[in-house]
Amino acid sequence: MELDEITYAAADGVGVITLNRPTTLNAISGRVGGTRDQVMWALQQAEADASVGSVLLQGAGRSFCGGGDLTGNARRDRSIDDLHFAADAMRFHERIRASSLPSVAAVHGHCLGAGLLLATACDLVVAAEDSSFGFPEGRLGLVGASLLVPVVGRQWAKFLMLTGESLTATQARDIGLVLAVEVVAEVHSRALDLARRLALMPREGVELNRRAINAVADAGGEAAGRVAALAHDSLTLSMAGHATAPDGRTFRSILDTEGIEGMKKARAAQFAEPWLR
Repeated sequence: MELDEITYAAADGVGVITLNRPTTLNAISGRVGGTRDQVMWALQQAEADASVGSVLLQGAGRSFCGGGDLTGNARRDRSIDDLHFAADAMRFHERIRASSLPSVAAVHGHCLGAGLLLATACDLVVAAEDSSFGFPEGRLGLVGASLLVPVVGRQWAKFLMLTGESLTATQARDIGLVLAVEVVAEVHSRALDLARRLALMPREGVELNRRAINAVADAGGEAAGRVAALAHDSLTLSMAGHATAPDGRTFRSILDTEGIEGMKKARAAQFAEPWLR
């Protein structure tokens, strides 16, 4: 596997996976052999290494992850393409949850959209004080928050998706998105310390206890929720190409003609000041 979007290294019982596209805020690509495939390859390496007892997921540069790659993925013009895209993303998150190793996400800067789903697929999330969490793609008619309903409840999931507003690290901790908030300079060392502690636990016991807790959550409705989310997210994605900015142009046409910056400008025309205080 060519690692051009992540790096992987193992030391002191921890397999460290680093999203490594800092110029794009570590945007997650869905291409074959892209970010998702590389993360899954690294996870497999960690699982096969008897000296590794946990995984730490982090981002290079000034953010954990700014979201999905809106320009680097193949364009989807058919509903079946949207279904396959959503299903691939769901399988990616399920692969992380189903790992034999516990995972810790170390979040700093932006943790948005696909990046937020990636972080919450991990067992534990440690956030820096400068972190922000949200689904700005909700303002573009895209999807994301349905899988967060079991984590934060329907009201917060709706607020995040329907407004596209971001939460601070403290707000995210208050609603259960993150476990702990740390000063920026210490977030990675604190998350690594937590991952090392997990690696010192009995490996079989950790795996079985994680599976038991996940099984209870699935029995409580999370598994059925994922099935429902896939169906509804696929439908929403198929309509996203018709989502319009305040001036009546579709966001897709703006992206095609003016790129990411033009799309951000059109999105800002909806509103700029946050509602939450």
